[in-house]
Amino acid sequence: MFDLTQPLNSGVPRFPGDPEVHIETIHEFAPWQISSLRMGTHSGTHMDAPRHRIPEGAGIGAYGPDRLVGHGLVLNARGLDDNAAIPVTVLKSVTGATWPGWFAVVCTGWDHYWGEERYFRHPYLSAELAQGLVEAKAGLVAIDALSVDSTVDGGWAAHAILLAADALIAENLCNVTSLDPVRPHMFAFLPLSLGSADGSPARVVAWNTLG
Repeated sequence: MFDLTQPLNSGVPRFPGDPEVHIETIHEFAPWQISSLRMGTHSGTHMDAPRHRIPEGAGIGAYGPDRLVGHGLVLNARGLDDNAAIPVTVLKSVTGATWPGWFAVVCTGWDHYWGEERYFRHPYLSAELAQGLVEAKAGLVAIDALSVDSTVDGGWAAHAILLAADALIAENLCNVTSLDPVRPHMFAFLPLSLGSADGSPARVVAWNTLG
């Protein structure tokens, strides 16, 4: 099995303006240890629900295991320049191999820069790629970078296109380069069940299917 989740702790990279992550031990209960958590819903490896962009959209708690666990394919988007738009041509490798509700896991390799300033200059989904994923009926789109849109430019097109089509988004994955891009994998994207909240930190794992 592959853990695709970045460690969630104080000081993790965050989208500019998002709340900082604070994890603090409360000492009044010794010898028991209890910690206080303060963070935004889009901290660390996390998922975006439609409400993140659409005021009346579904919250993250509206999605059950049938939408969060399933087969997916890795799209190779490695080797791009800083702040480069990922072209729709990355879909050519999976043409004819997709199915309704499939998980598209975009591999940029940018998790290598986690904790560095360059992490914020990640490649991002072009509007054409986001629309192509909707047309290919992807039910979830994940990326090993801070956002599916440009952080440098403050973009929003990919979020708007995907969430309007009820395609969930997962960001800040890691270790995607460990997955074989040729074969399907099983994935589990497991956010906290936060009801109508616009998103949630998540644990993301993958494993090889048989055959």
